[in-house]
Amino acid sequence: MTMTAKITGTAKITGTVRPFLRCLQAAAAAAVLAGPASAGEALVVAVNRDDPPFGYIDPTGEPTGFSVEFARALCAVMAAACRLEPTRFQDVLSGVVSGKFDFAVANVLRTPEREAQVDFSDHYFRSSSCFIGRPGMVAGTAPDDLAGRVIGVTAGSVQERWLRAAYSGSVIKVLPSVSEATAALLDGTADLMLAPTMSSFEFLISPEGGTFEIIGEPFHDQGLGGEVAIPLAKGRDDLRKRLNAAIAVMQRDGILDRVVLRYFPFRVR
Repeated sequence: MTMTAKITGTAKITGTVRPFLRCLQAAAAAAVLAGPASAGEALVVAVNRDDPPFGYIDPTGEPTGFSVEFARALCAVMAAACRLEPTRFQDVLSGVVSGKFDFAVANVLRTPEREAQVDFSDHYFRSSSCFIGRPGMVAGTAPDDLAGRVIGVTAGSVQERWLRAAYSGSVIKVLPSVSEATAALLDGTADLMLAPTMSSFEFLISPEGGTFEIIGEPFHDQGLGGEVAIPLAKGRDDLRKRLNAAIAVMQRDGILDRVVLRYFPFRVR
């Protein structure tokens, strides 16, 4: 996925995949998946919290968003009972390592540092990162261009680590979520935000985000882009094989694309 201009749209792309989950559950019995669910199995799955469009709480109090609906569809294809736990991004990996979560669907980029802590499934989309700010605020996005500028970023993210290493002349404002980083842009306590490009999409097409745009080109390397996959504790090879088989079914049968296109006007593989 490449975005080099301001993203525009007429409405938020929303929806739920619940209407076809019952069909998935029926079809799952015919799928050839490693290690079918045992009786009474309940997998605990971390999903994004306060990170629209990936995960947020809707007006009825229910978790929703791309990660939430993807996790529900994934569990249905695996014929597994799952309990979804909306979680702050900085708590996702530690929860997987400790066994609090069986796995996470939380927009986690696979990096060598993270692979030292956890295992990963096959990827289900590819990611990039971008700076968001007001047009004309800065001449460019090189470290010298952003010296003295306040940059909002999500705690525990690859974007935070990269900024601290490469932008020592900037003020790094670490916040718990992308939602709070966009709030800092709106109230003027941050000049720019560095975030995953897809996480920025909903803000950019919102009325509040209409005066902001992607500054410069999205980053696809330097650890800021790559494969997004599902982290799980090391040694859980049976679960990893089941996740990989379910992802393959979702890609093959168009289930993944249906979930994606409810939240984004483009495919992301």
